[in-house]
Parts: sequence; structure tokens; C-alpha cells
Amino acid sequence: MKKNEKEYYKAISLQVVADECRRSLFYFVKTFWDVIIAEEPVYNWHIPYLCKELQELSAYIVNRQKKPYDLIINIPPGTTKSTVVTIMFPAWLWTQDPTLRIITNSYSADLSIEHSVKSRDIITSEKYRRLFPNVVLRRDKSAKSSYENTATGARYATSTGGTITGKHGHLIINDDPLNPSQAASDTERETANEHTKTLTSRKVDKANTPTITIMQRLHEMDVTGYLLSKKSEKIKHICLPAELADNVKPAEVRKFYVNGLLDPVRLSQEILDEQKTDLGSRGYSGQFEQNPIPAGGNIIKKDWFQYIHKTDFERLHRNEPIVFFADTAYTDKQENDPTGIISTCRIGNDLYITHGRKWNLKFPDLIKAITPYVQANGYSSSSTVRIEPKANGLSVIDQLKVDTKLNVTKTPTPTDSKETRLNAASPIVECGRVFLIIGAWNEEFTDEVCGFPAKAHDEYVDLLGYAIEYHLKGRKPANLERLNRIAY
Repeated sequence: MKKNEKEYYKAISLQVVADECRRSLFYFVKTFWDVIIAEEPVYNWHIPYLCKELQELSAYIVNRQKKPYDLIINIPPGTTKSTVVTIMFPAWLWTQDPTLRIITNSYSADLSIEHSVKSRDIITSEKYRRLFPNVVLRRDKSAKSSYENTATGARYATSTGGTITGKHGHLIINDDPLNPSQAASDTERETANEHTKTLTSRKVDKANTPTITIMQRLHEMDVTGYLLSKKSEKIKHICLPAELADNVKPAEVRKFYVNGLLDPVRLSQEILDEQKTDLGSRGYSGQFEQNPIPAGGNIIKKDWFQYIHKTDFERLHRNEPIVFFADTAYTDKQENDPTGIISTCRIGNDLYITHGRKWNLKFPDLIKAITPYVQANGYSSSSTVRIEPKANGLSVIDQLKVDTKLNVTKTPTPTDSKETRLNAASPIVECGRVFLIIGAWNEEFTDEVCGFPAKAHDEYVDLLGYAIEYHLKGRKPANLERLNRIAY
């Protein structure tokens, strides 16, 4: 074969590969895998599936059409999620349209830059340059965290809490905006959620620019939870836990699980069992099961609570006073913290919680609601209403003393964290010394207490702690108190 013929067939071969790469993101991933990863690939079914989902969304990005949805992907670590979504996908998009501008975000600047550099390594590789010679990086704008090509396309990397002033993208990729250690902090979660809101202002066209969020579930109100609570109807949610469970989304992919496992090679049962040991039930549940609350509960387990019918409680109850505990907040906005209140009673060495309620009410309406509530739940002259001593709680105490004849006081100011206090209270619950009067309120109460610290609200957590501290740690049973008075 003559030299010209060899060059001709070589060019034809390159064109075939380039065309196939443009046609298929998954083919592109396989073609450029060895550019950034030394290990042999394992193409579990979820990789071509995610590629297909990304490619379907890309048609709207490239054609500047109104986006059909934003995309959330919840998937365990070690599943090539960042390689496919944050590294390969932006490089592939430039084969479709090199004028696209893309913003990527992660929880740390180092991680964001690492993803950005690996994408750049693909784009500057000999293989990419030969297949896509029209994509050329500008030498004067080729930093690690941001770079541009000669067709006006750009890649900008930022991190949670960082700034990206003046930059706008046709696509936003939010890859792990929160890490597991940050998820336990209210402040860190709020920072991640606020940063997610800020990213939405960095769109070239808000109607056309989709956001792809990819992460593990770490808290009920992590970025995934926040977005689903705000705009679930405008989100396509893909949830792929390591083990087959009810939360797999979409339901039709359940059939791809092998022996109940998402990836039986890289996430075998042996590996998952080791992760359960290393991470504990809470860490494993969030990172691998995509459920921020492990089955049965976190610190407190649901099956630790005892239940009793109201009629049985009334047979036990004699003259023991009903004591109320309240955690007050006066706002009628549903997204804000509500007021929580429980009615309690000590009989012997056991705590009975007879009722629980939450309100989202403004201050005047809250004051009006408390009196009928306590009267309906056993308030007597021996009762007290004990309110958490935060700023608005003190205002509620003062106003109730002016407007009512209720015995109102404050609970002692806590010195330990909520988690420390709940851990201290957990042995009492575990030993079966906390009874709940059966009622419709039980589910909300146990769901919140057993979900802590991965739940959006924690009013009942505080109130349970106050009740246990008051009834079971600081006082003798009422009958023993009477016997002691008689003896002395």
C-alpha cells in the first residue's frame, strides 16, 4: 500500500472514531478512559445508563432549547460518577458545540480543580487533538480552575462557598457540594444550599440552562433534599443505592441489579459489609443506601419506644401532674422552624408522652393556641408549662404570664449539644422507659427523633431531652416523694 493510501485510510479511521465519539458519550468515555485512569475499566450497567441520560439532556443544551428538567443523581462513592459527569461530559460537550460554557462545583476547591484539570488533560491529549482538531484551548486562558477555547467555549470551576462573579454557563454541574463531615453541621448545609441558589444566578439563560447535581444523600435537607423540597416537579431524580431498595429511581432500573447489588464487581457484598463496619450504620446508609436515615433510626431506634392505649394510661394515671414542654418559634412560614409542644407525665420510673403537636404561627396566634392545647391535654393546677429559654421563648413566657393563669416557667438552659443530650437520653429510651400514648402524632414524633441528626427539624428531639431530664433524672417518682414526706 502506498504512503498516500495509508494516510487516506488512517484519516478515514480517525473520522470513524470521531464520528462515533460524537454520536455516543459512552463510546467517548471508553475511548478516553486510559487518558486519565490507569486501571482497567469496569463498565457496570449504570455507566452507559448515566451516559444515555446525560446525552439526552445535552440535546437541549446544544440546541439552546428550554430545558425539560434539572437532573439529580444520587449514587455511592466509587462508581465513576465524577469521571463520567464532571470530567468526561464537559469534554464531550465541546465535540458537540465548542462554544458552550460550563460551570462545575464541588465542596472543596482542590476537588473542583482536580476535576477541571482531568478534563483539560483529555482535551489537550494527542488523541483528542487528532480526533477533534477544531477544539483548541487558548494559551492565554488555560489555568487549572478555568480555561477557554478559541471558539469562545469555557470551563469554570468553583467550590461551595466560593465566588464565580461575572461567569455564566450553558450548563451547571454540582458534584458533591457537601461532604459527609460537613453534612452534620447546620451552618455547612446552609452554606451548600445557599451556594446552590447562587449557582442558579450564573446561568446564560435560566429557561435553558440545566443544573446537574450528583452526590450521596447525607441529610434530609442536604442539597438534594433542599432541591426536591423546592422544585421536585421540575427535577428528574435518579437514585441508585448500592443495594436494591424501595428508593431506587426510576423503578424500571431495578431489573439491572444483580443479586440485589448495583455493581457486584466494584461494590460486592464483601466490600459493602466492610463499608458498613468502617462507616457505621448512619454513614453507610447515607453514602451507600442513599438514605440519610438508617433503617430503624439513628441515635434512637423506633422499636425502643413503648406504646400504650389512652384508656390503659388513664387506668395507671392517678394524681401525677401533666407537665408540658415547648420549643417556641413564632412564624407562619412553613419552611421555617415550627413551635413544638408535648404533654408528659411520670408514673413510677417511666416517662409517658401523652401528646405532641407542632404549629407554624405568628406570635399572637401562638399565644392564643397554647392555652386550649394544654387544657385539652390534661392541664391542672399542679401542671407546669416549661418553655425552652431561647430569646423568643422568654417572650412567650412573659406574654403567657400576662394573658393567662398558666403555671409557666423556663427549662434549664442546656450546656451540651443536641447530639450529646440525645445520646445521654438514649439508654432510657432503649430500656423501654419511654411510653407514647397511641395517636396520629406518633409517626411525626418518632420519625423526627429517630431521624436526628439527619432530619430538617429537631423540636421533638429537644423536648424529649427536656422531659427525660426533668422527669427521670432530676426528680424522684411522685409516690416516693409522698412516702419520704410521711417518713420524715
